[in-house]
Amino acid sequence: MKGSPATVKARIYRIDRSAGNQAGRYQEYEVPLQDRMSVLNLLQYVNEHYDGGLAYYVSCRRGLCAGCAVRVNGKSKLACVELVTGDVTIEPLSEDRVVKDLLIRSSHRDDSQS
Repeated sequence: MKGSPATVKARIYRIDRSAGNQAGRYQEYEVPLQDRMSVLNLLQYVNEHYDGGLAYYVSCRRGLCAGCAVRVNGKSKLACVELVTGDVTIEPLSEDRVVKDLLIRSSHRDDSQS
């Protein structure tokens, strides 16, 4: 429809292992595409307008800390700097380390210290 804002379909991996769920699933959201919208902006839109329980990492927002790293359409990217240009699939970097949705346990943690 002419004059309507463009939208993209965001397919986001969802899982909550703390609730006993061991199998993940994908949930789709339709998001209005904004000029220079990052993957992080898209995740924030979904969190604010559809599902406040979506878990993802936010920190520096400048591509410096790499905390927001996710897989975007199968490739490792930083959510804060990767621009959305069309439909997108967003997944955690490492499914075996997922805590909830896109949040993963840090590989730098040393469990041997108390």
